[in-house]
Amino acid sequence: MMFSQDKKLVMQGLLGAAMALASASSMAASSWALDGCGTSTGGTNYGNVFTCASTGGTANVTVTAFGSNAGKYDVAYLKQNGGGYGFGVASKDEGINISAPDHSMDNNPGSTVPDLILLKFDTKVALDAITLGWSQSDADITVMAYDGSTAPVINGKTASTLRGTAADGWTMVANYGDADPAGTVGYKSSGTDIRYVNSSSVTASWWLISAYNAGFGGGTLDNLTDYVKLLGVSTKDVTKNNNGRVPEPASLALVGLALVGAASARRKAKKSA
Repeated sequence: MMFSQDKKLVMQGLLGAAMALASASSMAASSWALDGCGTSTGGTNYGNVFTCASTGGTANVTVTAFGSNAGKYDVAYLKQNGGGYGFGVASKDEGINISAPDHSMDNNPGSTVPDLILLKFDTKVALDAITLGWSQSDADITVMAYDGSTAPVINGKTASTLRGTAADGWTMVANYGDADPAGTVGYKSSGTDIRYVNSSSVTASWWLISAYNAGFGGGTLDNLTDYVKLLGVSTKDVTKNNNGRVPEPASLALVGLALVGAASARRKAKKSA
């Protein structure tokens, strides 16, 4: 009878673990080429929106831009700079017809409001890689995720007030780039792609990619001016449970623990026989 009861408890544990694993869903890896999104809603006006379809998946991403307007964030013009280059940003302080290199996503002048591009995916995703199709002087960027219940508020803020806290839905993912000594030149204008890979498994529908600014926090890079164009993004395969979170290792360990329990119950049963 003791073995039967132990076995019953073990089987219940196995069943529970199996159901937990079965309830997980998988987000398939996809990629978006941002130099091929077609025309934008809003045309060549501030606040225009591009909708880009993925290659190798079904989810879309909507792309908008923000930049400086009298020292605070405001909607900007998202400029598509031709095949192989990607999106740049023209802020209201710069003007829609701003010329190179300031027609890129940049932090010139080095103010509290570096240009940023906001990505809104149809579903929660874990960003895998970010590809820059063009850069000048330097190519440092900041990446943050937003998982709030409503759209993030950007207008009227600065870099130091935009980020908020985890309670507000923001996660600082990483600053990518180098740390050249201040005052030196990173490199001259380049059409060579730069690819940054995200090692975290943070999931969110909203992703913010910005020219680097120390005001966002999360690390310190150099003080060089960064000029970049966003060419593409991709997402990674991540298994998540019903609440949208990546399962912790403890969840996967349930099956192993149950199997150990089953083996122990069998040994006890043999000894008592």
